[in-house]
Amino acid sequence: MQQDQQRAEELWFSAGERLAYDCQKREVAENDSATKVFVRHEGDLTKNLVTFLPGYPDGSFGWSKVLPHLPEAKSMPKLFVEYLGMGDSDKPKNYTYSIAERADLVEALWRRFGVRSTVVVAFDFSSLVVLEHLQRRLERGEAAGGPQIQGVIMFNGGLFIDGHSHPWYTTPILQRVPDTVSQNMRNSYGFFKRIMTKVMWSREYGVTDAEVRSLYNTMDRHDGLFYLTKGAGFVTEHKAQGNRLDFDHLFRAYHQQIPFLVGGSTKDLFEHRQVDLTQKRLGGQPNLTIERLPGGHLTTNEQPRALADLIREFYGKSSAGTI
Repeated sequence: MQQDQQRAEELWFSAGERLAYDCQKREVAENDSATKVFVRHEGDLTKNLVTFLPGYPDGSFGWSKVLPHLPEAKSMPKLFVEYLGMGDSDKPKNYTYSIAERADLVEALWRRFGVRSTVVVAFDFSSLVVLEHLQRRLERGEAAGGPQIQGVIMFNGGLFIDGHSHPWYTTPILQRVPDTVSQNMRNSYGFFKRIMTKVMWSREYGVTDAEVRSLYNTMDRHDGLFYLTKGAGFVTEHKAQGNRLDFDHLFRAYHQQIPFLVGGSTKDLFEHRQVDLTQKRLGGQPNLTIERLPGGHLTTNEQPRALADLIREFYGKSSAGTI
């Protein structure tokens, strides 16, 4: 089992590439000495593709179990994004990690690959990156460019500032004592395993040591375990920008032109209230689908086929304009 997981990691990252990225200009660069970001893509990206945005903390590798259940590249072109600090992207130490810089990277990759239209699939904290991008489009006007957004799926992500339900020993404590927690995570796989198995998977799933070790290894690429604390500020950042990054406000601004699917896992400890609030505040609105799947937070691990089915069906309908 351990060897199978290691092979899965190797196959995932070997199928992608590391592009040079200018962190100051927020553009894909030609300079080989620039910071590198990992991307994986397949199919004609100039046509209607699906942009897959990563979850925290597993990054793009979280999509590795979902990919085999999705249509082939000819039927569904795909772009998998890896933020700085995660997976096989570089982990600059003196860098301000934020929702905004993640959105900058996504927009830069769209420009780099000439993306004209896309369905965006966001897992976990990437929902906030989607909200940031949509808010920017309102602020700068559609004439500023960017691909046509044909649909948005947000699963197990933050949508409303009063909907976060993160246990105190996860993102809240990662922010308060980052050096201590980060050091413990680096020095003790046992400490890492105790925390992660308690919150990331449901008890019913029965996660194996090989799967936990795979998550550990993926996060530790290029000395990346420190990002577990560096990336933990997204809830606080969301709350500070509640007027801009509020799904109610953005859905009402876009729902006549963009279909949305909001989903969540029934036993997700981090964002389980978000789906309930979506149903309460926006349920019954046109162009909004609400879905729930069983299991814990890492739906990409526990329910990859079911999640792929949701993506495939939504993509087909949004591409055909039948949602």
